[in-house]
Amino acid sequence: MRILIFVFFSTVTTGIAQNHETVKFELVKQDSPIFVHERWITFPGKVPAVKAREVKSEFLINASIYTILKLLRDESKIKIWQKHVSDFEVYLQSDTTFWFEYSYHDIPWPVSDQDHFLKYVLTEQIPGKKLFITFESVVNDKLAPVEKGVTRMELAGSWTLEQINPRYVKITYRILSMPSHIPRMFTDPVIRSNLMSTVKALTKLAEEK
Repeated sequence: MRILIFVFFSTVTTGIAQNHETVKFELVKQDSPIFVHERWITFPGKVPAVKAREVKSEFLINASIYTILKLLRDESKIKIWQKHVSDFEVYLQSDTTFWFEYSYHDIPWPVSDQDHFLKYVLTEQIPGKKLFITFESVVNDKLAPVEKGVTRMELAGSWTLEQINPRYVKITYRILSMPSHIPRMFTDPVIRSNLMSTVKALTKLAEEK
């Protein structure tokens, strides 16, 4: 149920797109100028195969790509734009093209508390104009041991930040998550509502700068 922000390395992310390009996204929620799309595809690397939800949202923010990047890595601001986050830590590296992130989520019933540990990889595809950030779940027993009674999420995804003009950034956010055991009649509204509120809160925070 976690909205935020996901990493497959670029080769894997490209593979997802190529292997599932015939599976079209469907619009499931909108509050213009924010649009939320979904599709169900096979989660990479799972044997036997598992169908997983991929969510995509596209929107504009009146800011710079570097303002958005800073917010994604600012653990002091995360609770402002993400709901139900009670613990969040960013592990920056000397090599600034990647970092790690831990997040714990107090999720309302019927969903149990969840956490995740992700590796982010940053690529500046067009200097000053386009950033591509991928993320995926990784195992690190030292920084993020699995806690009893907490569901460790498996996620993969990306942020694409494009400076389309001096004022606006076009953002494309995609996240692929392993399905839970809870029926979709309960999870669908929560996932879609959380993503919409997250985008609105991120937009408000970025545009205040």
